[in-house]
Amino acid sequence: MLKGKEGKKWIRSEILFLFILLIFAFIISNFFYLNYKKDFYQEMNYVVGNITEKHPELESDLIDAILSGEENQGEEILKKYGIVDIDDLDYFSYITKKRNHFYLFFFSFTIGIFSIISFFYYRFFRKNQKKIREINQYMIDVLNGKDTFDVKDYEEGEISSLKNDIYKITVLLKEQKEKAVEGKKELETVLSDISHQIKTPLTSMYVINDLLYNNELTEEERKEFLGKNKTQLERIEWLVSSLLKISRLDSGMIELKKEKVTVHKLIKEALELIQIPIELKEQKVSITCDPLIQIETDGHWTKEAMINILKNAHEHSKEKQTIEITVEDNRLYTMIKITDHGEGIDKKEQKLIFKRFYKGNSNKESIGIGLNMAFVILKKQGADISVESEKGKGTTFFLKFYRTDI
Repeated sequence: MLKGKEGKKWIRSEILFLFILLIFAFIISNFFYLNYKKDFYQEMNYVVGNITEKHPELESDLIDAILSGEENQGEEILKKYGIVDIDDLDYFSYITKKRNHFYLFFFSFTIGIFSIISFFYYRFFRKNQKKIREINQYMIDVLNGKDTFDVKDYEEGEISSLKNDIYKITVLLKEQKEKAVEGKKELETVLSDISHQIKTPLTSMYVINDLLYNNELTEEERKEFLGKNKTQLERIEWLVSSLLKISRLDSGMIELKKEKVTVHKLIKEALELIQIPIELKEQKVSITCDPLIQIETDGHWTKEAMINILKNAHEHSKEKQTIEITVEDNRLYTMIKITDHGEGIDKKEQKLIFKRFYKGNSNKESIGIGLNMAFVILKKQGADISVESEKGKGTTFFLKFYRTDI
């Protein structure tokens, strides 16, 4: 049954449609009637003309008879010739039948068209009502947290398009909700890791600070403790600085701008910042690179990524070992290989080393943030980073920068 405002609106539309059809029928009927009168007048002219042509003396009497409208002997005269009704005249009989057929046809046609249109319109209306109820129930389910209901519609039409748009929005909201939940969990994990990373050196500094209050310490012991405190402060400073950089990268606050950068120069600048700790371990660095090779990248941030990878190679290499840097260039990409001959990485750990705060089993002093930063920087520029390693023999990092001018 039809209910609500939409049902009332449909009924009003049907009544209006029928009213319009009746008006149209009246106009057509009136038009036919006027034509009928015209034809009748022309026929009367024909009769009067023929009579006066043959009997001019009757013209005055004939006109008076027509205008007077009174009964006369015409009926009796017609009966003599077998004409007792106007339908007995072929012309008038044709006009009368034609008029009756027209009225019957138009009435039937009007009712038929009205019924057919009303039927299809009713079906269309009911179908749309059903779709609207489905959409309404779907929205109620979504509000109640039930997001498994599928409202997709493969038919054509505005309501079907609306259903598909609502489904897309619901899927998008669901994905955003899931990402928000995942982001919240990840944030909790990150904050916990940051708290732990900062708490460890702070605890050590508290202990050292308490020891420094001891007046029985020698000058050498005091300097040693102060040096340890300085190391812990430097560690905290590096951690905070790195976390700020990563947070800015994650939030999109930093826009990486690509430009032509000479690879050999990029490597040299990255090495300069860790040159002192490399020299302290008497390590050597071998560079094999064509000085003319260039890549399109953000020089500042790519150098930051390389520093972290070189720092990792330095920390996991023993004294007097060599760190090898090799650059290969082809039509598809430029690849920078950074190889150390240190302790290597287990196969199980190779898939995890780029995760944030992952320390690994071999270096408990590591914060687990440098390689993750390098990974984020390179991925944001469309570059790739991967690793191959064998336990006890060393590790190689592969940095691929793809060409854009192919």
